[in-house]
Amino acid sequence: MTVDELNKIIRSGMIPGALFFFGEERFMLENRLAALRKKLLPGGLSEFNLSLIEGKTTAAEIIAAAEVLPQIGDRRLVIVKNSGMFANLTTSEFKAVKAYIPEFPEYACLVFVEPEFDPKKARSLKFIEDAGGAVVNFEYQPVNKLEVWVEKQLAKAEKDIIARDLSYFVRIAGPSMAGLDKECRKLILYLGDGRRRVTREDIDAVVPRSTEVRLYDIFGKLLAGGKSVGLAREQLARLKTENASPTMVLSVMLDQVYELLLCKLLKQDGMTAAEMVGYFDRKPPLFAVNKAIENGRRFSESALKNLVRKGLGYLTDIKTGKIDGWDAAELYAAEITLKK
Repeated sequence: MTVDELNKIIRSGMIPGALFFFGEERFMLENRLAALRKKLLPGGLSEFNLSLIEGKTTAAEIIAAAEVLPQIGDRRLVIVKNSGMFANLTTSEFKAVKAYIPEFPEYACLVFVEPEFDPKKARSLKFIEDAGGAVVNFEYQPVNKLEVWVEKQLAKAEKDIIARDLSYFVRIAGPSMAGLDKECRKLILYLGDGRRRVTREDIDAVVPRSTEVRLYDIFGKLLAGGKSVGLAREQLARLKTENASPTMVLSVMLDQVYELLLCKLLKQDGMTAAEMVGYFDRKPPLFAVNKAIENGRRFSESALKNLVRKGLGYLTDIKTGKIDGWDAAELYAAEITLKK
């Protein structure tokens, strides 16, 4: 089930008995959990009909909480957070919960919240859907949706922003809605009551650039060559002193190389930039896709494929201890400047 579909069933009140929430977008996850709680347990019913179980637990404790009859209201809500029960799908505890789901009482709504759950294991949760429930992956939202959301948050505070600066703000603040919410609040306080329009200068004054955005800048400098390469290396050294994860640094650079290759191959198939957007995991704005197409022209197809293989090799070597993480990241940066 998508987040949009979840929103519809919450509004309708036709909420299934079993739900499983996971994914990296924690802000939206918690927001939807609060909306679910408000819909099922209006007024003061939380005091009587809510069980919140956090941390490591047992199947017996979950079942006992679900079996308690609701008081005053019609539904009982049991929220199980970070149980760890879904990390290993072969344990007796997991199997006991799996066996119980098809039999739980109609008045109960059982919600598992496991943000760290591996999406690759999502097929193992089909038993929840088979019982009439739903599995929802709270992924980072595409840029266009984040822009709409940010614009609404600013409008509530009677602030506005032009489209170009809105796109810039979302790009440098990063994809997390929690981070965007925090930076929106900072901007609103910074403007105070005297000004309505958010400008790029305001954004630069208040909003720190996320590590990922800084890496996009570094990648651009590596591609530009010349003196820009030296600046890129200085920025990489700064990330190192800030204890950034070298694996993350290498992964982001590898993702950007892959995007250049993807654009080159799709362009050869006759696709436009607008058509390519849907092929990107992070749903970038159109100008970013056009930039990737332009940068991809700097490399041959074979050079990009070789860089992808090299990056994957470095990641494997880091995991197996064959190479230091920062040595690998710096070597890969050098590879990017050399391959054409």
